[in-house]
Amino acid sequence: MSLTDADREALRQIFETESNLDRWRIRARSVEEPEVGSDLALNDKIFPHMAISQLVRISLVLSGEHLRLALDSLRAKQLYPSAHFTVLRGALVGASQGVWILSPEDGQERRERGLAVLDEMYTQMEKYYNALGGLSGEEQASLDDQKSWLSDRRTGVADVRTRNAQLNLTEVVREAAEDVFTGVRQQEAVRRLWREMSADAHVLGWSLFQRSTFGPPDRRTGIGEGRASGSPSHVANAFLASYRTLKHGWSLFDRRCEAVD
Repeated sequence: MSLTDADREALRQIFETESNLDRWRIRARSVEEPEVGSDLALNDKIFPHMAISQLVRISLVLSGEHLRLALDSLRAKQLYPSAHFTVLRGALVGASQGVWILSPEDGQERRERGLAVLDEMYTQMEKYYNALGGLSGEEQASLDDQKSWLSDRRTGVADVRTRNAQLNLTEVVREAAEDVFTGVRQQEAVRRLWREMSADAHVLGWSLFQRSTFGPPDRRTGIGEGRASGSPSHVANAFLASYRTLKHGWSLFDRRCEAVD
């Protein structure tokens, strides 16, 4: 594939993120706990079985992992018209989730958002456990123990929540974009990317139409042929939006982990 000047510039900006992505990869090797007296240390007290700081950290770490996978593919000169965006959707979710939890100055709001994410995690775990079948007697006994443990955790989260709202990732991405990007057009671009990449994740295809070039319609059928060969510029839009969100998330994490004087 021949590259345009715009493509080369898009790749340059993507490759410039590699040092930070590698730095965050190294950070993930060791558990980082907030300093005593910090915002996150106080938030963690609400549900010590699963610290909100570690829930956020998982979101940020996994976002970076998705970005590195997308970058590794480009380093190998492999560009995918749809699969790249399923990976980048995961990167945007993780980064946005971290920013969404950390951005409020109000500690109670941060706690509630963290607990909403935790409740969703436990809800999905429960669905997974309930769908398991064909187990041996020993395996079923172990599963029953795990279900009992999970039930206790879900009850514990429900007892300390102040709201019962379910996690809404579309709203999470929207609010995170408003916190990260100052321009209305940038915020709308992130929301548009979120919708497009959802189509990629669910293999609905219409997102490819946004990235395709179309030939003239056939005279008999009126249908034209569309080609989506993959574009560095398209990938860069989603990659850099996710990266900037992740960078902001790590900055917030560091600030919330510092003890207040």
